[in-house]
Amino acid sequence: MKKLLLAVLFFTAPGLWANDIPVEAFSNHGDYLDLKLSPDGKHFAARVRNENTVVLLIMRASDNQIIGGVKPGSNNVIHSVTWVNDERVVYEFAEKRAGLDTPSATGELFGINIDRSQNKQLYGYRADDSRSNSRIKNKENSYASQEILSLLEDQEKYILIIEYPWQLKGNTYYDNRVRPAVVSRLNVYTGKKKKIETIPYPRAHAVADKHGNINFISWRDDENNLFTAFRKDEDDDWQELSNAFDVEQELTPFSLSKDLSKVYMYGREAEKGLGTVYEMDVATGNYAPMFEDLTTDVERILRDHETEVPVMAVSYPNKPKYHYAKIKSKTKNLHKMLAASFEGQDVFITSSSQDGDLHLVHVSSDVNPGEYYTFNSKTNKAAFLWANRSWIDPRTQQPKQPIKISARDGTEINGYLTLPAKKEGDKKPPLLVMLHGGPHGPRDHWDYESEVQLFANKGYAVLQPNFRGSGGYGQDFLEMGHRQWGGTMINDILDATAWAVEQNMVDGEKICTYGGSYGGYAALMSVVRAPDLFKCTVGIVGLYDLNNMFTDSDIATNYGGQAYLEKAIGRDPAELNEFSPVNHADKIKAKVLLIHGEKDERVSVKNTDQLETKLEKAGNPAEIMLFSQSGHGVYDQEDRLKMYKKVLAFLGKHIGD
Repeated sequence: MKKLLLAVLFFTAPGLWANDIPVEAFSNHGDYLDLKLSPDGKHFAARVRNENTVVLLIMRASDNQIIGGVKPGSNNVIHSVTWVNDERVVYEFAEKRAGLDTPSATGELFGINIDRSQNKQLYGYRADDSRSNSRIKNKENSYASQEILSLLEDQEKYILIIEYPWQLKGNTYYDNRVRPAVVSRLNVYTGKKKKIETIPYPRAHAVADKHGNINFISWRDDENNLFTAFRKDEDDDWQELSNAFDVEQELTPFSLSKDLSKVYMYGREAEKGLGTVYEMDVATGNYAPMFEDLTTDVERILRDHETEVPVMAVSYPNKPKYHYAKIKSKTKNLHKMLAASFEGQDVFITSSSQDGDLHLVHVSSDVNPGEYYTFNSKTNKAAFLWANRSWIDPRTQQPKQPIKISARDGTEINGYLTLPAKKEGDKKPPLLVMLHGGPHGPRDHWDYESEVQLFANKGYAVLQPNFRGSGGYGQDFLEMGHRQWGGTMINDILDATAWAVEQNMVDGEKICTYGGSYGGYAALMSVVRAPDLFKCTVGIVGLYDLNNMFTDSDIATNYGGQAYLEKAIGRDPAELNEFSPVNHADKIKAKVLLIHGEKDERVSVKNTDQLETKLEKAGNPAEIMLFSQSGHGVYDQEDRLKMYKKVLAFLGKHIGD
């Protein structure tokens, strides 16, 4: 194998060598977000942030010259981009809406050629031709959201989409996926649409082959039970997978091999419930897991460029771990070479030219916000293309150290500890216990987090425990958190905090909790449970009365939402009250900062109002920061800057030097 040559260009921004980096460097959103390579390898489609919007740029690969693109309106973003052929991309908008802080996809689809021509809306609730002068109307409004199922290899002008019709309640449409899905063929130049069939189940996901045939679907009922079905051809009835192939476990199909002989499905192995990928022979029904030596869930896969077979999977026991399928594959060999060349970083091939000569490679780490390289298989050379958060020099950031502890009941808890840069003679740093949201499914990873780096740069150690209930560690671990939001999940947080203090690396007298959504809940519940351990706490869009989840949250009205809540927190009034921080305000000794968006539909600002009142009565008034235009989070860059400056001032007052 030829020696891999890397042409790496390092960028440093003036002033960033100072120990104290401006807050804006962390609070601002990333600039260069993602890239996709055209099928012929001659162009890139790039999503680039410009102030409060995300634009689409079309770039020539030979010289990186910008030759086209689209700029949405203020506060709106280009949400996704897909190459449909060598000359055309389709893209989606996301718009800022009341109740949600981050822009949300509108379900609409647009198309544009690389030379800026034929830029038009193809699909969505504003897609009709009523404003055109033509008597021939190709398009009509579709009150639905869509997902692309197949690029239809033998039909260059068409793609196959699945539509999820909206439900009309009063004067408002809701994308709640309660109506059966519709499969349609869409012309990517005119927007003309032809209905192919209706999938007779709500929230259904379909797997289509390169010709548009659909043989596998999956869906969940309103109790969140998973079903998967198969049919040999479109004239056959759907059969549940367990009947069609004598399958005993839950499997969710997501793709097919290029020769259509194999289907690939996500499922959980029996022993620990770890998520992995299964390969099934469509003719025989024989199936088996593809990857070995898993200790945590498979979270990403890499497909072979030629066969579309998954050949590499990534899991995160602490740092990224690569698992290679026992299959001959040029893509697998290429990834092995790149991973060795970028040792110590997370390496992923994001797209490739159709001939396999040119590849886009994304490289990132705990201190690197992400870089793109092109790799030429003919010359065996990689060249730097661009970096996200280009103003950040990775050499000024602090590494995340993977940790593993044994909780009080013997359960293994993993997580990360980030320490600030240390100078000779420095005291032990104060500790910020940062808690992720969710809680069931999300987890903290070994990756770049601007929030973590902000606090580390300002002198705080940051502890991120993946308490039980977190995703990534198997179904058993996830379900251990059910109805334990204020119980053993908080025990894990307290045990991780005690461990950090015992390591003699942080100041045990200066500890604060911090989190958003469930993390905000856990931040407050931790200071309830251990009032003498923490000096302060910061709750962002936090849930402080669990009863509000059933009465003042959009989760309760979503399809399957009631079933989720009953499993996650239950309906026992005594348990809900016991696990609600609002009922224990008199136990809280820590100083409190509460931050909330007044248009939050996920966790109503009512939660902050209630806790503020209780803390006032208990003689421990909270500091309050409300954002009138924010929803479930703080997205606007100016607001984010204000928030982080407020948090830093609060931390400095109570645990700073």
